[in-house]
Amino acid sequence: MAIARTLPTRNADGSAVVTPSRSGPYLEAYALPLGGGNWAFADEGSYYVGNNATLATGIAGHAAPVVADTDTKALFSLFNGSTKNVVMDYLFTELTNAGTGGTITYTVAYLDNKGTTAVSSGGTAITPVSSLSNGAGLPAGIVTTFGAVVTAMTSSVKVGQQIAREVIPVVQDTLLVKFGAVSGAPHAGLTSAGTATNHMVQLFAPIVIAPGGNLNIAHISPSQSAARSYQVSFGFWVR
Repeated sequence: MAIARTLPTRNADGSAVVTPSRSGPYLEAYALPLGGGNWAFADEGSYYVGNNATLATGIAGHAAPVVADTDTKALFSLFNGSTKNVVMDYLFTELTNAGTGGTITYTVAYLDNKGTTAVSSGGTAITPVSSLSNGAGLPAGIVTTFGAVVTAMTSSVKVGQQIAREVIPVVQDTLLVKFGAVSGAPHAGLTSAGTATNHMVQLFAPIVIAPGGNLNIAHISPSQSAARSYQVSFGFWVR
């Protein structure tokens, strides 16, 4: 059997079933476990990470995102124009400028299978890179945008909403949104009402963006009156 690290062509649903090349006594396949800390995705070159360009230099979000803006003013947007699925792992933000106001903040996530990008304007394009040192570039058609992103979706569905802060945030507040880890519980270094620097983890449902789909994540803060800026990091795998 030939040994190669390049992934094979992705099969369509309903393709003929064949006996695995290595099987147990009941013909169950022996295979490398995918997941388990996501090392297998990184090892095969399917895991990608994105960051803002300059360390400690933030990207501005929307000036006054209110409840009515939850699916039109995104902070993070991912459009999957490839032929594969994109599986979100995490989204991490750190405040580099707290803006003005904003006594309560929510994280809200939407999916939309529009078929084209939901981004109509705004934001900064970020090109993720493989976490495998000699890995291939990002599959063509996957576009990630961060900042004051204006979106126009057609059939959006809300797939997550959680409170992040119930006081005005402070510089160096961090928020880690972890997808697919809902068996745990959100936690923070202090309560969401505390006024010191806060480091919070939010656990969202597993989210998969199919070909032609969009994921849009907003930070909604109805009493905010000037834009916050964020340093950002995120990760996902492609299958």
